Amino acid sequence: MQKVAVGLIIMVFSWLLVIGLPELGVAQYLGETTWTVTKTHDKHGVINPPKIFTLKGAITRMGGPYYTMQGYIDVSPDGPFILSGGGVLIGSTLFLTLSGSQKHVDTTRDTSIWHVELNHVSLNGSLFDVGHDFDTATEGPNPIFDSAFAEATLTRTGPSISLTSEVPLPLLLLDR
Repeated sequence: MQKVAVGLIIMVFSWLLVIGLPELGVAQYLGETTWTVTKTHDKHGVINPPKIFTLKGAITRMGGPYYTMQGYIDVSPDGPFILSGGGVLIGSTLFLTLSGSQKHVDTTRDTSIWHVELNHVSLNGSLFDVGHDFDTATEGPNPIFDSAFAEATLTRTGPSISLTSEVPLPLLLLDR
């Protein structure tokens, strides 16, 4: 019986080598890093001196040129500004669209959409952000909404992440 099982396994592997393995649709976590974000412009123009903060995030390759990213900016004491989204590697640039939100300790609530462009090797790049904020203390006949805009540069300060990593083939473990 064991000889038949071993024979079948050898036949299946031989068949897979002849016809090829199907593309695996498995996402691959590539790692976590940090960026220094230098905010240089807002809706009023140039920011002097620029505002500097740290973005911490992780990138996952979904397959082919498609990626996701999740991250946050620690904006103490207000709590984290959370970002999440996806993108595409086109040529040497990873283009990402990230949505973000933050609930401040006061009555302000922020939402934001970022357009990010990162060099696929250095992971340095730029972003612009369009946001919309609301002060919940002003609910009623005269609510206060505020639109925002910003431009910034991103400089990777954490570990490098290789965007071109391939998903390793799974190992087949056989019971004896």
